[in-house]
Amino acid sequence: MNDIKVNRRKLLTASTTAGLAAAFGLPMLSKEAMAQNADKEYVFLSIVTQVPFWVDYRNAMEDLEELMGIKTTFTGPLDFDTAAQARQLDELIARRPAGILIFPGDPATLAPGVERAVEAGIPVTCCIGDIPDSPRSTFLGINGVQAGRVGGEMLAQAIGGKGKVILGTFPAPSTLERVDGYKQIFEEKYPEIEVVDVVNDRADPSYAPTAYLQAIQANPDIVGIGGTDGDSGKGAAIAVNEAGRTDIKIVAMDRNDDMLPYIEDGTIHGAVAQKSYLEVFLAFHMMHWQNTDGLKVLPDWKAAGINPLPERVETGVMPITAENVAQFKHV
Repeated sequence: MNDIKVNRRKLLTASTTAGLAAAFGLPMLSKEAMAQNADKEYVFLSIVTQVPFWVDYRNAMEDLEELMGIKTTFTGPLDFDTAAQARQLDELIARRPAGILIFPGDPATLAPGVERAVEAGIPVTCCIGDIPDSPRSTFLGINGVQAGRVGGEMLAQAIGGKGKVILGTFPAPSTLERVDGYKQIFEEKYPEIEVVDVVNDRADPSYAPTAYLQAIQANPDIVGIGGTDGDSGKGAAIAVNEAGRTDIKIVAMDRNDDMLPYIEDGTIHGAVAQKSYLEVFLAFHMMHWQNTDGLKVLPDWKAAGINPLPERVETGVMPITAENVAQFKHV
């Protein structure tokens, strides 16, 4: 991993940094501005942080330290512990970082803390999942239902538009929306596809194979599995191999490095990936604009009591197949 980090740093030469800024229409920071940013810390408060899914977010944060001259921190409970995430948010508010990006495990639990953060003058944005009943500035991420529809279409094509399938998820609002998307596309276009079970794999790589193996044994006539979280794909792949059921077609979610080999060898038919790097790249810039008055929407948007940022930025998804999987490996 250290070699990977070194290689990424080498890529961020002055010309590359300028190119990144130009590509996104961002102002190039002067040396003086970089020096002023040195004490500014931007934090990503996530949840289930033990899983490999977060590599793109971490990579983006490393690049932003170089590009913007800021400090970045990635933190959050190792497991799906929503109470612990709320406590960590309060701890962060006491630290007074320059901005907080949140993937909320439970929006209702975090909403009061977001309000306290904003009252303390800390910009807050959300990614992957939203906290709509809060004063957060922006949500960046996919449309969960639409992502599920993309996965559902991919799975339907793989199984010939008919048969029994199971879906995998864990109880976060953003992933449950993807389950809804799968069901929508089946109901609208593929009435001969039947969802016989929705498996809670806990987004836990050590538990997911067992969850899917049990579901396969309970439903031996299934022909497909649609996963809606980052650990569903590998978990389902291990399960079909253990069950001797590699005839079952799998569509995964995201681009975890330990899952991609299963696409290469055909165990997994394909996957639907979020643009995770882009979410952090834009979110940290947006919060920084709020801190530096970089947005000239009004002479004084704070005095006007308006949000100068877009309320929602849908970043879209990227289909992964055997043909393009090599492009998604982290090198």
